[in-house]
Amino acid sequence: MEFDVIFVLGLLLVLFSAPSFASAYADKRRPTQAFLTVLIGAGMIYYAVVMNPGVYAVDQVDDVVLRVIGWVLNE
Repeated sequence: MEFDVIFVLGLLLVLFSAPSFASAYADKRRPTQAFLTVLIGAGMIYYAVVMNPGVYAVDQVDDVVLRVIGWVLNE
């Protein structure tokens, strides 16, 4: 379950960095913070996939996300 949490947190970091990229682009700034956030999120996803191979297929990502949400709500 801990790899599922790491995977979902990595997905959230990558997802939440999109507005930061858009903001930096609109203000004509370098997206340093957004790039760092994507790098950390991608590293978390990579770590979860490498340490738990075969579990995170593309068609099972939504199941993993819902399983983590259910675990958080039940704790």
